Amino acid sequence: MTRTDDLMAMMQRHMQGTAFVFSRTAKGFTIDLDLANRQWWPLIAHTNLSETSSFQIITDEIDSTFTIVEIPRHIEWGGDEAPHFVAAPVGGVKQSLKDEVDLRVSAEPIRRFVRREAGGLGFREALDRKKLFTMLGVAAGGVAAVVLVLVIIVNALG
Repeated sequence: MTRTDDLMAMMQRHMQGTAFVFSRTAKGFTIDLDLANRQWWPLIAHTNLSETSSFQIITDEIDSTFTIVEIPRHIEWGGDEAPHFVAAPVGGVKQSLKDEVDLRVSAEPIRRFVRREAGGLGFREALDRKKLFTMLGVAAGGVAAVVLVLVIIVNALG
């Protein structure tokens, strides 16, 4: 059994009795809302849950690193009276998990649990490269905008 398997098993124990399901992948595991289990449908309906997240936990056993990739998911109720994941909805603001207080369906604690348990197994969090490049791009754009404004001001004064 690998440390990734140990991490997934610990997460499953922590989240027992919740609406989340785990799946092992070649690079780690995923955590997703279990819409296939009818047991959770009344709770999902009662909380008007329409936005959630799936989590891909990617581990590197050799480097002892992990990455949490959060994937926004949208829920709609179908004609079959069952919830389904759908493409991003068009329209107004809907209930999100960040507003949800029912920990049985709230994804908020997942990131904290993964970080705590992975740290206990000797993993350290690696930065998601997409996020890193996005942050660097935003920072570079901000610096370029400031330089452009300063050049315009200096030219206007001179």
